[in-house]
Amino acid sequence: MDYTTLRKLLRTAKREINPDVIIRGGRVVNVFTNRIDENASILIKDGYIASIEDGAGQASNKASRIIDADGLYLCPGFIDSHTHLDSMLPFYELVPHAIRGGTTTVVSECAIVAQSCGISALHSFIDSTKGYPMRCFFLAPGLTPTFPTLERAKGISLRDFSNVLKRDDFVGIGEAYWTRLIEGDDRVLKQAALAISLRKTLEGHSAGARGNKLIQYITTGITSCHESTTLEEALEKLRHGIYVMLREGWVRKELKELSALKDANVDERRLILASDVFDPVMLAEEGYMDVIVRTAIALGFSPMQALKMATINPADYYGLRRLGAIAPLRYADILFIDDLAKISIKRVMVNGEMVYTDGRFLPKIKPYHYTAAMKKTIRTGKLGEDDFRIKARASENRVRVIEIVNPTITKESVATLRAVSGYLEKDLAADIVPVAVINRDDKKKMGKGFMRGTGIKQGAMATTVSWDTGNPLVVGSSEKDMAVAANRLVDIQGGVVVVKNGKVIYEFPMSVYGLIPDYGMKEITTKINAFEEKVKEIGSVVDQPFLTLQTIPFTGLPYLRITDRGIADIKTKRLVSLFVD
Repeated sequence: MDYTTLRKLLRTAKREINPDVIIRGGRVVNVFTNRIDENASILIKDGYIASIEDGAGQASNKASRIIDADGLYLCPGFIDSHTHLDSMLPFYELVPHAIRGGTTTVVSECAIVAQSCGISALHSFIDSTKGYPMRCFFLAPGLTPTFPTLERAKGISLRDFSNVLKRDDFVGIGEAYWTRLIEGDDRVLKQAALAISLRKTLEGHSAGARGNKLIQYITTGITSCHESTTLEEALEKLRHGIYVMLREGWVRKELKELSALKDANVDERRLILASDVFDPVMLAEEGYMDVIVRTAIALGFSPMQALKMATINPADYYGLRRLGAIAPLRYADILFIDDLAKISIKRVMVNGEMVYTDGRFLPKIKPYHYTAAMKKTIRTGKLGEDDFRIKARASENRVRVIEIVNPTITKESVATLRAVSGYLEKDLAADIVPVAVINRDDKKKMGKGFMRGTGIKQGAMATTVSWDTGNPLVVGSSEKDMAVAANRLVDIQGGVVVVKNGKVIYEFPMSVYGLIPDYGMKEITTKINAFEEKVKEIGSVVDQPFLTLQTIPFTGLPYLRITDRGIADIKTKRLVSLFVD
């Protein structure tokens, strides 16, 4: 904050100059005292709260605008403490839907864009969030790629990482997988040491880390985790001083299980609500952080507890001293709510300006202009069906198969495949089909294998929205259809493609970094919903196919994955042969 603004705020509080805005007759949700301050007036200057007065003093000031709150509750704007905004939709399309859901601040990972396209794309992504009526903070991508021995990615250098972490809009290091950190990797520890010296956070991903493994992980500097799935896991982390983020979003929903924390007599300041991303359909049809807060209340948290987990708790955790509360020297990011239990939001103010009222988003949003270079990032060459074939052995061909367990988890199974003309043949009767991951810069760098659980019988699907490297993934019932899908993906420079019997029957272009479409929310949600139906035409029986497709190459979750280097055993953190001896 600059001297001039601070002087103006002081003079406003002293009633030497008039505020820009006065909000009268509100019921302020006080997250410090756990009380409702009745009939309060809020004085706003230059986007900040300069003073809060009781009803007796509200007539003593004049302002350019006087807003009558009509007895509505006035609550701090919600903060999504952990999300991923670097794929699926442009930031400018998120803003109106986030604001409608009371979400005035987000903290986003940016690992996929950094891994896929490097530092120039990361800067482009950061820039694409500026100038809109919503605050966006970032988490620096530390592991690019997540496991260098298992996968390839463009990534960013340690110097570039250090430079972005030192920025004011970067509040910490993005989630780091515990199995990588406890190895004591030199780069990882240097990153952690820098974050600690800068007093910034280190976001955790500790799924499966218990006992001494968790202690080792915490010793690398981890400050939070959003991967707890049971009360016992959450309590173990809280016992060691880790902030627990209660996730309720598109990928996973653990709030119901973790709601038992309300009765566990823990320090509730260390409980934080997070989405870990809402997909565009959820944003358009349901809401945003208002949905999560409402769910917490329905599960037994008091309205005050739930509101604090989405406001002051994340603000304090990230050191965002101007956010999270309605108090002097805080940003005037204010929700007008008529029922705290239902979180029914009537109006939203950001930076002292009304941006949402009566169901309408008020500002005119100007789409961000992405440069041509950011729309041409898939440089792998065209492919033929032979590129996807796998040579058979002369002896028995027992192979590892990646089997889908649920939309985010896989396991290893083993199958014996027959050879046809010297190549391994899929087994559609057993639901075993070929799958491949191609490096987005070089088609010669390709991992090939087999999958079970897709249900695909006559076609293929492909995407570049693959966690976390953005390398194209193709899976299908025939190598010919896989080649058609992969080549169309290159033509449209990323997104999602579905092919049936040699013809493209669906495409969802995402040309920005190969991860983000550059068109509106309505078209985006229509595309996503259409995908769910189109994959059924090729026989897919996958639950949540849009999510499942993205996670197949993801080395951050167990157990067997495929990358551009080959088949990866996540438990042992090594590449394994397709063939089982």
